[in-house]
Amino acid sequence: MRMSIKLISSLLLLAVLSIACADDTTPVHQDNNSAAYIVVVNNPLLYFTQRLIGDAVEVRLLVPEAIDPATWQPTVADILQLQGANLVVLNGAGYSSWLDKVSISAGRIVVTSAEAQDQWRELPDQITHSHGPGAEHAHSGYAFTTWMDMSLARVQAEAIAAALRERWPAQGDRIRDNLQTLLADIDELDAGYRQQADRLADRQIIYSHPVYQYFEERYRLPGYSLHWEPGVMPSDGQWGELENRLDDSSLLIWEGEPIVAIQKKLALLGLSFVVVDPAANTSERDWLAVQRGNVAALSRIVD
Repeated sequence: MRMSIKLISSLLLLAVLSIACADDTTPVHQDNNSAAYIVVVNNPLLYFTQRLIGDAVEVRLLVPEAIDPATWQPTVADILQLQGANLVVLNGAGYSSWLDKVSISAGRIVVTSAEAQDQWRELPDQITHSHGPGAEHAHSGYAFTTWMDMSLARVQAEAIAAALRERWPAQGDRIRDNLQTLLADIDELDAGYRQQADRLADRQIIYSHPVYQYFEERYRLPGYSLHWEPGVMPSDGQWGELENRLDDSSLLIWEGEPIVAIQKKLALLGLSFVVVDPAANTSERDWLAVQRGNVAALSRIVD
């Protein structure tokens, strides 16, 4: 009897998970020809890790560019890479929903926001919706864009540096020096966001998506969150909901540049907008460049 490709793939996945669960604490033994590598789960952690370790160890982000790392699910091949990594760098705050399905030795995991767990922001209700034409997903548990509070980004960078020094002690001085320059850049961003937030403190802020919780709290810019995507024209009902909330001071903050049709509608409403990109995904610019662009975009908003 011929088995379907789907069934074969499912059996292979179960085999991979069973092997891993047989001894979750056993470290990976790589042969002499195998190069060490690190797996990270999003673009901020990719940037931090590469800045810290340089070219001494390969750093991999397995998520394709077109997929949101927060909703990504690993394939069998991805699971094998995760289980073979010398270090797996996680965000924490419930960021990687696949974790309960993949067994990785605890000794090879660093949860970068763990030291700030008391600052994780619990979401009051589960919100289910879709990003454009993709499958629906839920925002529940904790808000997870921790790095949009630059004080938490600092904690995450320091946690990565500590884990790297532990696994590659010969690189300790290099990692320590790189950490200082990275933290200086993060502090510069923090100061820039604070300056612009103080200037915009009297504006009514509306966020296009509920991913700015840490940003709102750190920079004292509380606002109302919509569930809009920059590439999808909102419905008449959604536009009506927005219009009911507007006043002369309103400012709409987007994750990405909205399509032209949305921009034209916003112009008709007399509503200013600005892009503050969390930069969870890789792009032509690195994480630091995107964040600096965010600060610059905020600086151009007229008071």
